[in-house]
This record gives sequence, C-alpha cells and structure tokens, in this order.
Amino acid sequence: MLSRTFILQARIDAEDLESWCAEGWLLPCETESGREFSDVDLARAHFIRDLLALGVNREGVPIVLDLVDQIHGLRRVARDLLDTVKALQRERDSE
Repeated sequence: MLSRTFILQARIDAEDLESWCAEGWLLPCETESGREFSDVDLARAHFIRDLLALGVNREGVPIVLDLVDQIHGLRRVARDLLDTVKALQRERDSE
C-alpha cells in the first residue's frame, strides 16, 4: 500500500510516518510510484502507536522493536529446527 493509504490505515499522521521511517522503525520498499508498505509494516505501525500510547518513550521503542524482532527470529529458527527433526524422524522410520 502507498503512503496515503498506509497513514489512514495505521491511524497516524504524515509527520509520524516520516519520523518512524527515518528512525528505521518502518522499512517500506521503494518503488517507482513511491514507498510501498506491507501488512507487516502496518502491524508494526499499530504496535509502535500502542507502545507510545502506553508511555514507552522514543528511546525505548527501538529496544522493544528489536526484542520483538529477536523473538520472531527465534520462533522461525525453532520452527525450522522442528521441521528438520520431523523430516529426519520420517526418514529414519521409512528405512
């Protein structure tokens, strides 16, 4: 989605969008028609907005975002590891 649609769906203003992109909190894809935001970007914007509303200061937001990103990364690694273990078990059982 393009910036205008994103701003409406995220329920933020253009200034916040620019600031959050400059801070690296949101990482839209650059296209010929401008910046394009994904559904993940939208969920992240809602999360940032909620963090700020809960009283997390601007210095704390990147720390929380980094921790959440690490958790998602670990979940992905754990899922891949589990899939590998299951595949090895199937292979062993079929021998």
